[in-house]
Amino acid sequence: MQVGVGLRSKHYEAALQSASVDFVEVHTENFFADGGVSHAILEMIAENYKLSFHGTSLGFGSLTPPPLAHILKMRRLIERYSPFLVSDHACFSWSNEAGHTVHAGDLLPIRFDKETLNVMCRNIRRVQDIFGQQLLIENISSYLPISGSIIPEAEFFNLLCQSTGCAMLLDVHNIQVNAVNQQSPSPSEAALEFISELDTGIVGEIHLAGIAEPSAEMWIDDHSGPVSDECWRAFSAAIKRFGKVPTLIEWDTKLPDWSELTTQATMAKDYANQVSGHG
Repeated sequence: MQVGVGLRSKHYEAALQSASVDFVEVHTENFFADGGVSHAILEMIAENYKLSFHGTSLGFGSLTPPPLAHILKMRRLIERYSPFLVSDHACFSWSNEAGHTVHAGDLLPIRFDKETLNVMCRNIRRVQDIFGQQLLIENISSYLPISGSIIPEAEFFNLLCQSTGCAMLLDVHNIQVNAVNQQSPSPSEAALEFISELDTGIVGEIHLAGIAEPSAEMWIDDHSGPVSDECWRAFSAAIKRFGKVPTLIEWDTKLPDWSELTTQATMAKDYANQVSGHG
């Protein structure tokens, strides 16, 4: 199984010195400039690792579609580096204000209904056609239930993948964040139920993360700590259901040393081998 980590600037030097994971994920928008130091570093990283491109701006759930110029910037980056995975989020980000297309600067939660499903299908097909490759769409965290949702989230992703040919980037941590924040009686059981409701063939990647200070009332999805025991249990269930798909450790704030981060990735591989019965 391929395991990776989200690459942040603090770890550039260590990552170049020690290729101890299979791939790294970078946020595409950080490399939209045509040249400069960022590309010099990414070119060196690409010599040592497979690359996964993770977008944070396409906002596929937006009634206002992402502008073509923005999509083409991402396509040029894909053509330059040939990442083995390209992903973004099930959220909305774009709107029209006084005749101008504007971006919210955040991943805003969507309503799970037929209108949103149709909008997302249209936007995903368009971008996949422009990129010439499959996209992975990630389930996001939210802090309040979204009123008007009539399609269960897992079913929404099943329909989305069936209709567009995209795959799902299953963020196990986000499932648990949502279960806690929506006051589920048993967040761990809610996560396992969500996983069991997804079609077995749709998950193309898994994200794992943790937070430094979990509480019973609210989890802030800040990726500031090691993967929790609950998240590892849900990950084991996901691997059993979907197979040993590429898996990434996200850690974005209160960053640890490179060695601690990559140890988390090694743990993911160990959990997967335990589930599949291979040491």
